[in-house]
Amino acid sequence: MRLRILIPFVLAGAFSALAQQGTADAIIVKIPSASIPSTVTLSTSGGSALPGQQVTIPIALSLNGTAPASFQLDLSFDPTLLTFVSATGLSATVESTGDVRLSTASPNPNGIAAGLVAEVTFTLAASFGASPTAVNLVRCMSADPAGNPLSTGCLAGTVGPLTCATVADVQSIVNQALGVAPPANDMNQDGVVNVIDVQMAIASAMNGACVH
Repeated sequence: MRLRILIPFVLAGAFSALAQQGTADAIIVKIPSASIPSTVTLSTSGGSALPGQQVTIPIALSLNGTAPASFQLDLSFDPTLLTFVSATGLSATVESTGDVRLSTASPNPNGIAAGLVAEVTFTLAASFGASPTAVNLVRCMSADPAGNPLSTGCLAGTVGPLTCATVADVQSIVNQALGVAPPANDMNQDGVVNVIDVQMAIASAMNGACVH
């Protein structure tokens, strides 16, 4: 005598198939490969520049698990203080005067490594005041190579006015000229940060005068 044993299972995302094993029927439950969410964080450290000039801020990716194959985020900022100029490393779409969307152009099947993923350039308003302004990263999202969504966080940064150089400013610009840090402070607006920018910062720090 053959007995059919039916065992109910309630499993999210699982499905069952009836299979024959020997002289008795059995239930086989198949659980698809689970996507364990990793912690993906997109952030910017911000930057500083003279009012009326440009600043380039980095966009960084940090991981605590699976590397994403693709991601996107919006940069939200005060358009009366900052004007978007360009972005490198990611595709950029201007959603509004105070909202720019950055995204990967196509998925990377090997995953995207942690580190600097983009640089975004803004122009500071000539009337930029003494207080910094926020560059918020919002609507951040990412997916693994299989298309599964990953837990994704955003960290905002600030852009502030660089009015008078200090010793700390000089060291920061030296690091930028050496390639140790992203080129955020192009003092003479010639498209690069090099020894000329370092010398301008040194002169400002020594004289206690503002660089214009």
